[in-house]
Amino acid sequence: MIEVIVNGTRTSIPNGLTVKETIKALEYKGKGFSLALNGTFVAIATYETTMVKDNDSLEILAPVQGG
Repeated sequence: MIEVIVNGTRTSIPNGLTVKETIKALEYKGKGFSLALNGTFVAIATYETTMVKDNDSLEILAPVQGG
């Protein structure tokens, strides 16, 4: 297990996960979100190849509606 920070909360996930696998492990089911890893936007096309490492910070950002 490794420790990561997700939206400001420290949590444990299995070691060796990609971004896509991490989202599944966190049971995140939101639609239409963006993800930043250590402050850098991660393109959906790279979710399956971008690895999450110990002490990484993930921000899962849902769109905000308003006017």
